Amino acid sequence: MMKYQLSFVLLLTPLAVFAEQHCPAIDAIKQIGGVYTAQATSGEEWVGILQGPLPQESGIKRFSEAIFVVEGENNGNNVTGSGKFQKCTYDLQAEDIQLDMYYGGTTWIASVSGKPHWEYEKGGFFEIYTCSTVAPEDCKFDILVPGPASR
Repeated sequence: MMKYQLSFVLLLTPLAVFAEQHCPAIDAIKQIGGVYTAQATSGEEWVGILQGPLPQESGIKRFSEAIFVVEGENNGNNVTGSGKFQKCTYDLQAEDIQLDMYYGGTTWIASVSGKPHWEYEKGGFFEIYTCSTVAPEDCKFDILVPGPASR
């Protein structure tokens, strides 16, 4: 019975914020071969899989950026609708190799409304926000629905 009540409550709050998240700190990322993981504050796991052969210097050197794709209304400074949080990207110690890490291994319906450090960019096909030049923990976003978005 409790399961049904919880489902009903979730239906009544479709755009409620379920969790504030941020890109994982470099020292929180664990590596086994070409697979990189980190625990999120929600208990979900960040996952990144290195493509191609594993370089000798496969440790993470620095945080590069986080990307959020806008969907819905936008005023150029603040997301008023929602979008999909895409990924956090890190530079590896090996030159010219980057690692993309995904929250829960996928994209999520999220918002960066009211979060500092996100910069608006309008591309040819997408409107995006990027977060860079700060620590990965400063790239915060809100998960709006409990479950991954389709890519």
